[in-house]
Amino acid sequence: MISIMWGIFMAKIEYTRQGLEFKSSSLQEAMNLSECLIGESVNKEIFTWHSLVTRSDGPINEMHPVTTMDSWDIQLDDKTIKDVQNVLDSKRRAYRRSSRSLDEWRDTPEFKTARERVVELFGKPFKDGSVLFPYQIDIAAYIVSVKTLMNACDMGMGKTRTTIVGLASDSTNQLNLIITMKRNINDWQRELELLNFVEGTDYIVLNSPRDLKKTKGVRFHLVSYEKWSNERVVFRKKVHHECPHCEAGPGNFNANFQYCMKCNRKAASIIDPETNSIARWSQKDLPKLCPDCGSEWKKGNTTCNQERLFKHNGVEEIVKCNYTVIEKKIPSLSHYFHKGYDSVTVDEAHYISNIDTKRARSVLRTKAKTRVLLTGTPAENEVTDLYWLLGWLTGFSSRFEDPLEAASGRPKPFAGYGKVGAEHFRAYYGGGAKRRVLDVDSVEARVGHHEQLWKILDTVMVRKKKTDEDVKDYIAVPEPKHIRYHLDLMPAERELYDSMVEEFRLWYEEELEKKSKAEIRGETYRISTIKICTWMDKLRKASSCPWVFPNYNVLNGRTTAKLQYIENKVKDYVRRGKKVLLFSGHKETIEHLKLTLDEIIPGRYAEYIHGEVAMEHRWDVMKKFQDSSDPLSILVMSHRTGAESYTLTEAKAVFIVDLDFNGKKIEQCYSRAVRLGQKDEVEVHWLLGTNTIDVNIHGVVLSKISGVNLAVDRQGLDMSDLAHEFEGDSKTASQAVDMEKFAKDMLKGGTKRKEITSAAV
Repeated sequence: MISIMWGIFMAKIEYTRQGLEFKSSSLQEAMNLSECLIGESVNKEIFTWHSLVTRSDGPINEMHPVTTMDSWDIQLDDKTIKDVQNVLDSKRRAYRRSSRSLDEWRDTPEFKTARERVVELFGKPFKDGSVLFPYQIDIAAYIVSVKTLMNACDMGMGKTRTTIVGLASDSTNQLNLIITMKRNINDWQRELELLNFVEGTDYIVLNSPRDLKKTKGVRFHLVSYEKWSNERVVFRKKVHHECPHCEAGPGNFNANFQYCMKCNRKAASIIDPETNSIARWSQKDLPKLCPDCGSEWKKGNTTCNQERLFKHNGVEEIVKCNYTVIEKKIPSLSHYFHKGYDSVTVDEAHYISNIDTKRARSVLRTKAKTRVLLTGTPAENEVTDLYWLLGWLTGFSSRFEDPLEAASGRPKPFAGYGKVGAEHFRAYYGGGAKRRVLDVDSVEARVGHHEQLWKILDTVMVRKKKTDEDVKDYIAVPEPKHIRYHLDLMPAERELYDSMVEEFRLWYEEELEKKSKAEIRGETYRISTIKICTWMDKLRKASSCPWVFPNYNVLNGRTTAKLQYIENKVKDYVRRGKKVLLFSGHKETIEHLKLTLDEIIPGRYAEYIHGEVAMEHRWDVMKKFQDSSDPLSILVMSHRTGAESYTLTEAKAVFIVDLDFNGKKIEQCYSRAVRLGQKDEVEVHWLLGTNTIDVNIHGVVLSKISGVNLAVDRQGLDMSDLAHEFEGDSKTASQAVDMEKFAKDMLKGGTKRKEITSAAV
């Protein structure tokens, strides 16, 4: 160790974005300062803001590293200590404030003042005679006082209205941005107008970059995820190589002038009825031939990459055509965002849980002092879904700590927008490795260290359910009755399904053989996960809509077990004047169910909604369904289009025809009927083919739901209660049976891995 020369050395302490730094005025002072820190084994990590804020509470001049410097005759400049101490005190106050649980907030003067203001401004009946419920007033007061909040009330509990009231009650929120789904814009407009906000004066819907500048007198900007995150593509006007009117070929059609000499008409005269302007290409309507080189246009491409011979100055070369049907690309509205908002609200916030999407990235870049998330399902698939939601709310601040780094002695908050933090979150709170579908024969909640996770959630999340004591008197929605029905496949179905399993087995064994040979050669061979998932999807369809396969014996299988069950049950409901909802993940099943159930009772008809149905038609269909006097009694929807935003309380029964791997999405599906306004008990039928992949997926779904419920609602699945929901041929349990064992047995009737191969995947 280098000896210290006699004398007193000076050093300054300064702060940066990361933490504190020590600086000297000479090389000799810098060397002695470095020797002191190294000689006394002072870890630089303790000078980060995270460590100073979360792991110390005394003044800087009493910290061990600083007192050590004094013993080495190194003195710190008093003025810089004072300046840094002021900054540190400010950060500590902010940390203590942000670390309060919402229950602790209730006792603060800020919360009480905020609640009084909410009641003063919005405590009277609204235009429709409705009033705010006490729990809504509390949540609005949290928005005003806490500033960062996840409004995670159940579906149908008035999250939209509560949030508007909270934002409007805060006088510091002069301009508020609300990001929501396109289909939800109408809901927000309706609530704003109900609360006496006028379109064009108090709020506007953002459609172009110019709208971002409309702030005078406007308090709310509404924008859809689609506008906020997706760039807009403007396609070129259509150019043809044959007449679009009479289909005359090159001999009669002049491509240069776009004029047909046969019918004497210009191609450009075609008007698009939707835009009332000259027709343009679109992603769904691409040219058959390249408008420039005339070669065949590759399906799905927006640019022609056809190679052709080009002669220039006597030199021949091969060039690509590079003609594109895209005229220009207009950036998303988030591209033009630069601060300016006092609050940002994100509706359907579970959509930002996947950072790989444009939607999530555009929202996570949008910052404001007040931040509000709305979602009835904060974690859809697994606990890890919470990571980006919590990070956006807290700004990845000191209260949101990386548990793996803390355990290693290097405490720090989760890393910004990197994926390392998300992986650490998954490892610590996610509760173990992923489950293989064909190995599932029990329910295992995937969650870990949930008590620590609860402490984080307590600071930012309001979670209310319709059954809570302070809610159920105001929102009297009966609990649904779940019927998990196990159906034995009919002979033709079983024959198809078993043959599909056998094909899967043969394919997989071929893949294993290829892998084995590659290993002998010293090469790496990976069995395609995408192809395995494709086989899984085939098995799902075989147990749900076998008629889509050409080798299905239609003569012996005129109906299926699920269709027979659905027809009998639906006929009974409709005969009694009750409307029903059905959900499936397959377009083929959805359309077939509509045809099968249409007029199953004379005078009562069915409709369907999936991703290809126009939005205008969807609203018309749902309006008719919600009209108790309308003959539309059966509505078939896809999991994705039917899981959110819609109120369909006229339904008194819901059929889950096949399962989605996302358990919370299934909950959202039947919540279209089980929500505010529902007066009757809704029966939810889960249809599961015995000895099929349906049962495996059911186990995965229940495991995910159990883990998420434990983390978010602090209550896992009760296996005994679950067992009472199972029904089917010879499967109804008596009271003498061990219900937990019975439930586990019901989860063992799926397709086994050994049926695919005896080798491990």
